[in-house]
Amino acid sequence: MERPDLERRRAERRARTRRRRTGALAAGAVVVAAGVAVGVVVSGGGGDDPGPATASSPAYRQPTTASPAPEPAAVPTTADAVAQSPQRIRPPVPGPGRVITEGPASAGRKVALTIDDGTCASCVDRILDVVEKTGGKVTLFPNGVYGSSWEPQAKRIRDLVAKGQVTVGNHTYSHGVSTQIGPTAFGADLQRNEDWIQKTFKITGRPWFRPPYGDHNAAIDAAAGQRGYRKVIMWSGTVADSQPRSEGYILDAIDHWARPGAIILMHANYPPTATALPKIFRALEKRGLEPVTLAELLGGESPGT
Repeated sequence: MERPDLERRRAERRARTRRRRTGALAAGAVVVAAGVAVGVVVSGGGGDDPGPATASSPAYRQPTTASPAPEPAAVPTTADAVAQSPQRIRPPVPGPGRVITEGPASAGRKVALTIDDGTCASCVDRILDVVEKTGGKVTLFPNGVYGSSWEPQAKRIRDLVAKGQVTVGNHTYSHGVSTQIGPTAFGADLQRNEDWIQKTFKITGRPWFRPPYGDHNAAIDAAAGQRGYRKVIMWSGTVADSQPRSEGYILDAIDHWARPGAIILMHANYPPTATALPKIFRALEKRGLEPVTLAELLGGESPGT
């Protein structure tokens, strides 16, 4: 049997060996645990807060800033267009009333078709249909007393004014004989119609005034001018449709009166005028004449001129 001291030394060596192995295993476990922890942080392991990532981390992505969506272009509205038109509502500019029977020589081959009154509601509707469908241009002189014909068409007329296809002038509210009622009563009736035009169509009728029956004198012209109606619009030709006329009669009258610079008087009172309007536009085109509004014929004259 071995000596006791030798056996003791061997037992001590075996104990030291076991301690070293245990320490190594413990250190390895720490390293593995640390590695797992790092892996969880880098990969974002499904938690609510994945922890900070750095530029050297495999999961790092350079943050991007989304380009802002372009703002849609503003679409002009009818109200915008009317606000920029010569007929936008603004204070009257008084001045002398100038009588005009035709366009200036600079108008070239332009012709103005002017349409008064409006006693026939279906005629007003048909005329506007033709203007919309053909792209034609006319000037309207409505009376407030015939509001039942015009008011249902207010939006259409406002749209056509905004597009430059229609100009609206003042024909007085009551369609009375101006010289018989006198300048004071005439001025009040003219202003009443201006108020109705503004309320109905959201525009002004200034500066274009047409005397009912073509009846006016210097006192009437001055009273109109004082209220900003400085263009007293007469005519150089008429289709004489203030009473019933056939389409043939109306077309013959157009053929007779249409010439460069002409201002032609028409009415929205009887159906043949409305049904003849597409043929009138075609007849003018064949003769090389261009139908325009009074605003165009008179060189774009606005309420401020």
